[in-house]
Amino acid sequence: MDKTTKITLDTLLARKEQAIEDKRKNSTGELYVQSLDGTITVKPPTRAILSDARETDNDSLADRYLVYQCVVEPNLKDKKLQDAYGCGEPDEIVDKIFELGEVGKIAAECINMAGFGNSVEKVKN
Repeated sequence: MDKTTKITLDTLLARKEQAIEDKRKNSTGELYVQSLDGTITVKPPTRAILSDARETDNDSLADRYLVYQCVVEPNLKDKKLQDAYGCGEPDEIVDKIFELGEVGKIAAECINMAGFGNSVEKVKN
């Protein structure tokens, strides 16, 4: 489709099953992390996770929370891992494993996976 294709109710209904399947297929992604010299598996944040992250006025804490919630592998929520790194709060593991600049970039990639990088443009009438 192009920018002039009108989306109708019938179009959305016809795409419903395909959209559900596409979301399942694209539910995770691999990111290379230079400081670890390897890849991690991430998933897009849910609406609830994004809402929780927005509740803080501190962008660094919001990014840390997003990374903690969205990294699937390695499992940052593993208690043994958190204990080994001496974490007082569970999401502190993010700062112990990743470089400061990496946290923001990982969070941004997760947000993009949720569709925030998609383009929406105004079309002339």
